[in-house]
Order: sequence, then structure tokens, then C-alpha cells
Amino acid sequence: MGKVDCPAEWKPHPHFPRVFLKPLITSEINPELTLSLVRLEPGGEIPPHTHAQSTETVYVLSGRGMCRIGSEEFNLEPGVCCYAPPDMTHLVCNTGDSVLEAISIFNPPLT
Repeated sequence: MGKVDCPAEWKPHPHFPRVFLKPLITSEINPELTLSLVRLEPGGEIPPHTHAQSTETVYVLSGRGMCRIGSEEFNLEPGVCCYAPPDMTHLVCNTGDSVLEAISIFNPPLT
């Protein structure tokens, strides 16, 4: 409970090139959700995927991109918030010429 010491360094995503993560709240800290910063370099993409048990919520801090959730496709820019319910196919890609940074929340945490 209380203040959390956040890591200073970005970690490469284990599956997607040009995508980096900075975990802020892990399931060890809060068993109800995880909170991370996500960074996609220009041309970076998180391809179509699903999460069986978790809703993923994304809030864009900077940059430009595209998101598809199910059959709905829309532009990402600072201030846009979107979410993908469990088992809904979704993807995110950086379509701009600068870094796209966003907050990502999984509820419940990924297992």
C-alpha cells in the first residue's frame, strides 16, 4: 500500500520488436490489476491478439497510431482511451514518425 518505486528502465517486450514496457503496478503489488507504460517506436506493432480473462484499457500519452478492437478501427492520439474486453481480438500500431507512449491496464492481471 502507498508509494511504489517504479523502474527507471524500459524493458523490451518479450514478443514484439520495437515495443518496450515499464511495469508500474504488478500483480504482486495489486492482485486486482496491472499498470504499465508502453512505448512503441515508429513502425512498432502489437499484432492481433486476445486476452482470455483480462480487459485491457489503454490511455495514449503521446504519439500517433492506430488501434483495432474487434472490427472497429480508430486513430490513437494523446488523450484517447480505449479498451478491449476479454477474448476480443485487438491490435495497436505506431503509424507516426515519433514514439507512441501509453498507459496500459489489465484487469484482472494477466496470468
